[in-house]
Amino acid sequence: MGVGRQIANNAMWKYLELVSVTGIQLVTTFVMARFLSPDDYGVMGLVTVFTVIANVIVDSGFGQAVIREKEVTRGDYSSILYFNLLISVILYLLLYLFSGIIADIFRKPILEEISKVTFLVLPMNALSIVQITKMQRDLKFKKLCIISLVSLLMASSIAIGFVYFYRNVWALVLLNLLICFFKMLLLWITTDFIPLVSFSIESLKKYFGFSKNLMISALIATLFNNIYSIVIGRAYSTADLGFYSQADRLKNLASQTATQVVQSVTYPFMSRINNENGDIKELYKKIISIALVSVGFLMAVLIGSSLDLFEMLMGNPEWRTAGFYFMLMGVNGILFPLHCINQNVIMVKGDSGTILRLEIFRRIIMILIVVLTIKSHISVFVFGLTIYSVLLLFVNLYYCGKPIDYTVYEQLRDTLPIFVRLSVMVAASLGIGCLMESSPMPIRLATTLSIGCFSGLLLFWNQKDFKAIFSVLLSFLKTK
Repeated sequence: MGVGRQIANNAMWKYLELVSVTGIQLVTTFVMARFLSPDDYGVMGLVTVFTVIANVIVDSGFGQAVIREKEVTRGDYSSILYFNLLISVILYLLLYLFSGIIADIFRKPILEEISKVTFLVLPMNALSIVQITKMQRDLKFKKLCIISLVSLLMASSIAIGFVYFYRNVWALVLLNLLICFFKMLLLWITTDFIPLVSFSIESLKKYFGFSKNLMISALIATLFNNIYSIVIGRAYSTADLGFYSQADRLKNLASQTATQVVQSVTYPFMSRINNENGDIKELYKKIISIALVSVGFLMAVLIGSSLDLFEMLMGNPEWRTAGFYFMLMGVNGILFPLHCINQNVIMVKGDSGTILRLEIFRRIIMILIVVLTIKSHISVFVFGLTIYSVLLLFVNLYYCGKPIDYTVYEQLRDTLPIFVRLSVMVAASLGIGCLMESSPMPIRLATTLSIGCFSGLLLFWNQKDFKAIFSVLLSFLKTK
């Protein structure tokens, strides 16, 4: 199978995994929301913040470091596994001890018991990292897709049954634990990796030079990506956090999912081309344009209908607040591919130090925006994410285009027509929605979604980026 077909095949399996997993999670959320309150989701959102940050430390950046290596031994994998497991146990014990303090900080006593149980996902995730990395390195995205779907379906079925009978936040705790447990179990059953009964410091040293900067960078990124959840939970209310977290989840489905597909699948290929001294500029241009069109198209459709969409999906008019937050964060979602995929270039070139410096500079900008908006109404505070994305755009275009001689002017020239078309799509949907304000909500929602899709098809149908997406889809179908 040629490189192009391998990219198409694995990209679609990765896309299927991420979209299906996030989609099932959303459907599970929509069902469970009938029995839970926004406050329940806000409480769980606070615990999730600490879990996500801890998981970055557990991985320690070894995953990306291993993928870019030409040869990785069984001893290397074993040493990384034992190191990850040790770190996860230490972190769990620390978080267990500090769970009472976490509850006091956010003025939610129930957080103490929930934290102690939820943080058990750390050692379970540590036992999964090496298997996942090995599969990604071997381009076994189909197997990863099946494992993720099966584990999620089993966990969701049990959690939905639990919430039907008990109707409390512990259903969300159970869901998180079962997802990690089933995935860990299936990974160990289906992979052929058996760790050696040995530990090598030399194996860790071989990768740590590259991984340490990635870990620090990822830790900073994760901390600041969740800073809005932390601040909202502390300065506003857990109900507001519940609205925000669900708006952010839908945004991630539309934006981060497709971006992560392209990023995770193309990173090994870009590394291979770079190792062979090839030119990755043209490949990068195609990757970023396809990601931007696909992400932007979906985000534009959802932004134009977000208020009615959340009311319909969550089953209660109070969730229209989450739809409003989604609208405020829309530009942040559209710009995500430019903020994320271009870092692949720096990683492929092996310049993890630049990634770290760039991450620090980005987060200084975010801190300034948070400080300036925290005393404002929560809608202004949430809109700060869009302000941050726009300011950050120019920084990313410069630093990430420099290694491949892709100037800011060239990148803006290539992407500006896409942004104009996306703006027209959003304006068309919002305009029709305003004209139909007195119409029944389901009819208004169906109309605005249709207008968004139809206007997008008209605007993008003859564009090469849009056609490229269909080309990748057809390539995948032919391989089946």
